[in-house]
Parts: sequence; C-alpha cells; structure tokens
Amino acid sequence: MRYAIQFQINLFALSILLILLAFIHTSRIRTFSRQLVEWILLTTAIAIIMEPLTWIFDGKLFVGAYAWEYGTNFVLFLIGPVIGGLLMSYVDYRLFHNPQRLKKRLYYQGASLLTFALLVVNMFIPVYFTVRMQTNSYSSGPFKAFHYLLIGSIYLYCIGFVTKHRKRIPNKEALIYILFFFIPIAGMLLQLINSKLHFSWTSVVLALLVIYIFLETTPSDEDFLTKLYNRNSFDTHLSFLIQSDKQFGLLMLDLNSFKQINDQYGHVAGDEVLIGFAHALKQVFHPNGLAFRLGGDEFAVIYTSTTIEKQIEELRNLLIHHTNPHLASLSFSSGYHVYEPSLTADALTRLADHAMYEQKKVMKKILTEVTPTVGQTT
Repeated sequence: MRYAIQFQINLFALSILLILLAFIHTSRIRTFSRQLVEWILLTTAIAIIMEPLTWIFDGKLFVGAYAWEYGTNFVLFLIGPVIGGLLMSYVDYRLFHNPQRLKKRLYYQGASLLTFALLVVNMFIPVYFTVRMQTNSYSSGPFKAFHYLLIGSIYLYCIGFVTKHRKRIPNKEALIYILFFFIPIAGMLLQLINSKLHFSWTSVVLALLVIYIFLETTPSDEDFLTKLYNRNSFDTHLSFLIQSDKQFGLLMLDLNSFKQINDQYGHVAGDEVLIGFAHALKQVFHPNGLAFRLGGDEFAVIYTSTTIEKQIEELRNLLIHHTNPHLASLSFSSGYHVYEPSLTADALTRLADHAMYEQKKVMKKILTEVTPTVGQTT
C-alpha cells in the first residue's frame, strides 16, 4: 500500500495509457500514425512500470535482487531515447506521410543506439549508474546529466523540426506539436531538480493524451490528408448559407493532369501536390473564403470577396513560384458562380462546375493546338 500511495501518479498515468490503448484497438480503421502512437503508448507503459520497480528493489536483499535492480535501471535509461525517437517519428510522419522516410532514418533511434552502447560500457565502467552488490543500493554516475541532455536534445530538435516545416501543417497543429514536446521537457526538469517528483513519464502521457484527442480522433469535418474541410462540411456549410440567405460565391477547382503525376512519380509525390495545393488555397483565400477538398483532385472555395478573378490569378502565381517542381508546373481549371436567391445548393454547384469544365475544355483545346502530333512539323 505504501508503494501504491508513493507512485499514485504513475498508476494514474498507466490507467490513462491503458484507456488510450483500448480506444485504439476498438477502432477498425488502422493508420500508420496510430500504429506509431500505439508503439509510444506501449514503451511509455514499460517506463511507467519500470520506474517504481527501480525504487522498490533498491536496497532489498533477496536472491536475484541485484539483477532486478540493475536490469530495471538499464531498461529505464534505454527507454527514454527510444520514446523520444518514436515521438519524433510520429511528427515526421504527420508532416511527410512517408513510412519509407522513417525507415531510412531508423525511426530516429540514433540516440537510443548511443545510449545502449554507453549502457554496455556502464557494465564495466559506471558512467550512468552503479548498483552496489553488497547493499543492492543504486547511485548515479557522472554521465547522468548527459543522459537528460541527450533526451532533451531530441525534444528540442523536434521543436526545431516543426518550426522549419511549419508551412506543411496548419498553425494549430504546429502549436500542438510544440506543446507536445515542451510538456516532457518540463517534466524531466522537475524530476531532475527533485528525483521524488515522478513527472518525467507522466508528462509524456499527458502529451500523448493531447495528441490523441486533437490529432488522432480527427474531426469528421476535416480531410485527413490536406486538413481542408471535407465534402460533408461543404454540403452542410453551403446549405446553411443558402438557408440564411447570405451573399457569397462558389469557386470550383480541378487539378489538370494530376493522374499523370501519380502514375509517373508515385502516390507520395501526388499527396505532396495535394497538400501543397491545399495550403496555397488557404493562403490565398483566407480570411474571406473557406477551402474544401471534395474528393480526389477536386476542390472548392466558398468565398465572400469581390475580387475572385484576382485571387485565382494570385493562386496561379503562388504555384508558379513554389519550391516543389510538381506544384510549380501544376495547372488547374476553375469556374465560379455567385449565389442567387432562386438557386438551390445543387443548382449552384452545377453552375460553378459547368463553368469549370468549360474552362477545362478550352485549356485542352489550346494544349492540343500548341502540341504537335507525332510526325507533324511545326
């Protein structure tokens, strides 16, 4: 009972982890990001269990007590950078959506490999910790501060990584990631100041809870890939505006030759194009418009501005100067129509769609006339 009271924060954190794991397993939809979260939950659960065991076995004298005390501390030291690397892997995947990229980077486990090597050295020359065989008592080594600095550097690197690539994600998500890594840093500092404050791993649990609530339980009104509003949101918002008799216009957009990018360069490149185009839409039409992904390479913007032609041209120029070559060479067809009181949602959508496909026909005709057929001289 004394240990249960002493480590009640660990027990509370472990309960939260088990609940999160249960929620993940009840969902039949599996994603790579959720798999990463599951790995982080499991490794954090091991850490939360190991931490009180190191205190329980400390100073106890029974057969095998030394092995338990040394082994639990060995695992506890190793698991810190493992969790840090997995957290970094999660953020990398959320930004780039590329599992192969993580495999090439060994899931950011460089610090874990270094820690394992130092722990092997520690068995002969105590650098991290030592356990006296006579008393089975634990004492810190000269490199303990280095261990915390190593883990802290992973979290600081993650913050820098998010800051560097913040244009790939909404500002809200970037802020969540920064808080996500700041919480464990604060927990480690508190435990470093006072080792009896068991906040190091419980702070990771708090960060995981934030991530799961705000990112993994994706709102039903949001498209997972592009973070734009989805088709369901489009239909709902359009109906609301019509019922409220608001003044607005509807812009429909369709990416030209997007299938060729997917076929020639792969779906990863295609996803990057969709994400980049979505970000450009938000940049151009904010705050006087809401951007939606209707499906595939079809997008829509419900706007209230009176300079729609100028904004469409601004979108084209933004893409032309994009650093991604696929986006720089990307073209799109567009059509728009201003809402009139006599129109239904379907009628307005058809009119904007018709204008878009008329432009697509014109663009195809121009392309056919400019590009000579095989064997034809210009």
